[in-house]
Amino acid sequence: MQAKDVKNDSLTILELESSKNWGGQEERLLREMLWFRKHGHRVILAAPPTAAITQRALEAGLDVRLVPMRMNFDLPSFLKLATLVRREHPAIIHARSSKDSWFSLWFRLAGIPVVRSRHITLSPEIPFGRKLIYRHGSQRLIASAEFIAHNMREVIGIPPDRVDVIGECVDLEEFSPGDGSAFRQEWSIPPEAPLFAVVGMLRGEKGQMIFARGAREVLTKFPEARFAIVGGSARSMRLAENLKDFIQSEFSEFPSPPLFMTGFRNDIPTVMRAINCLVVPSSKDAQTLVIPQAFATGKPVIGSRVGGIPELVKENDNGLLFEVENHHALAEAMMKIIHDPALALRLGRAGYDLAQRELTTDHKMNDLLACYRKAIKSGRRS
Repeated sequence: MQAKDVKNDSLTILELESSKNWGGQEERLLREMLWFRKHGHRVILAAPPTAAITQRALEAGLDVRLVPMRMNFDLPSFLKLATLVRREHPAIIHARSSKDSWFSLWFRLAGIPVVRSRHITLSPEIPFGRKLIYRHGSQRLIASAEFIAHNMREVIGIPPDRVDVIGECVDLEEFSPGDGSAFRQEWSIPPEAPLFAVVGMLRGEKGQMIFARGAREVLTKFPEARFAIVGGSARSMRLAENLKDFIQSEFSEFPSPPLFMTGFRNDIPTVMRAINCLVVPSSKDAQTLVIPQAFATGKPVIGSRVGGIPELVKENDNGLLFEVENHHALAEAMMKIIHDPALALRLGRAGYDLAQRELTTDHKMNDLLACYRKAIKSGRRS
């Protein structure tokens, strides 16, 4: 079983995703597949029928093959994948999660070039079997941030030249400076009121409660400010209820709560244009998608000093940083943005320049294609 020789710029790419959840990893995969199709590559997704990405990919008109991948080695699923590989001759297989990476090991041994992505850090106590997969299951590894690449090198002993760092990107056709008044009008926010927002799924590690506590502190000094928690609560109903209880108890003195929860939104470009500043108060994170989105709309970012966030958000350059879970420090940073419009404008311009220069979808996807071609070249040698 051999990969089809690549004689032109177009590739057949087989994407594997065994995870059934929906999050940043799956959203990124969907965006990558759509870009590949738009630019003339043939992309196939193999995923469980119950996976969240399966339905979304089908709705987008992508080529989806249903493979359960119930366990690390599931013989019926492996035979389905083997048949798929024989018929479609992918130039590269891209694995992302634990189960599909075990499947990929066998395809690499059969001569198919494989790459593996990693979006979070690895525990130092990683089992030997998983280390084996990372060391030998792919020609190349992709880290979504430099701190993750460093973690893989330290924990698994991966040579530095086998790891490519490819962070988050933004579609500049979708995200750009513009009018966000519709969002402000929907929530009765005056045009002159400073508006801060945290955008993302309601999860404990995303720091929405830290944001709420910081907002309460800001309001004691600047009651005209407004704060939005944007995002759904598919897996964190308890957090959603805790946030609602906190808002009711801590903001009851205000006739119209200055902190509000919007739930899931499909108009994030409008949200980004409406705000004065994006807040990313995560307790752990890689390079969240919303930072490049804010930069592309010319907005500064306040982020926690954790994970891959400081790799994008540079103190007093394109944003401000604060220590993890320190809502007092977060409140101080938000007050800086309120009291120094010139600073906010300068930070926003620097973020916009960075987005235009280094964070475009085309830029990052060409990096990904370069990684694929290195894996294909390495696979031929082996």
